[in-house]
Amino acid sequence: MNIDRDTELRRLARVLHREPGQLGHLAALDGAGLMKLRTLIQNSLLEEFAGLFEKIAASGKLAPDALSALLCRKVFGPSITANMSYYVPADRAARMCKHFDDEFMAEIAREQIPERAQEQLEKLPVELMRGVTRQMLASRDYHIMGGFTDYLPEQKAMILMEEIADPADSLRISSFAQRKDRIARLTAQMDDGQLMRLIDAAFKEPAFIHEVGLVMAQMDAKDQQRMARLTDAVDPKHRATARREAGKSGTLEALQAFFAA
Repeated sequence: MNIDRDTELRRLARVLHREPGQLGHLAALDGAGLMKLRTLIQNSLLEEFAGLFEKIAASGKLAPDALSALLCRKVFGPSITANMSYYVPADRAARMCKHFDDEFMAEIAREQIPERAQEQLEKLPVELMRGVTRQMLASRDYHIMGGFTDYLPEQKAMILMEEIADPADSLRISSFAQRKDRIARLTAQMDDGQLMRLIDAAFKEPAFIHEVGLVMAQMDAKDQQRMARLTDAVDPKHRATARREAGKSGTLEALQAFFAA
């Protein structure tokens, strides 16, 4: 996987509660280096207290799901629940989530490490994820959503995209996702109207133009040609703007089909 440095810098900044511009001292690190630093920071607390979290998770094995869920809400809180969730069988974790409201599940998600939650994302019913998605959109937790998008099964991601009314929010989420190839496949499944609204939103902000370029660079020639046709339908001048941005970001070669169409 090609690690986009800007994406990883945004994710690390969120973990450190800083703005990307405040991390200039990390200029020597490439995308892979920034990702390694982020995961080390995120995993440090979990690894230090792994034994404790595992014991807490094991202590509830014989308790009914509803009782365990009640203890999570009333005693442990979202942070401890998130950290011990990695030691609970994914099937049981999914059952317990049925006893949580959307707000508590969103609080848990904010504390989780997406890389460690992949099995849970596979088992959790997508209908339970809808409410969490709405909560995260309302609180503008794009960095959390982008991180989970890298590991969320694509079929579920496509369903959850129905909850995103503002195409600019889709671009904000994408800017925190490292798997641009997955974003490209999801984007290609949109209908023409959805894509035109996305393109229109993208060309209103330079950062969004850059993000769309990274995503399109992962598309095949046919999908790039479709994007070119729809971009021209929105505004024929947009492709010239996109070419300038691609020249700056080094994606011109990967976008040949888009510019040649």
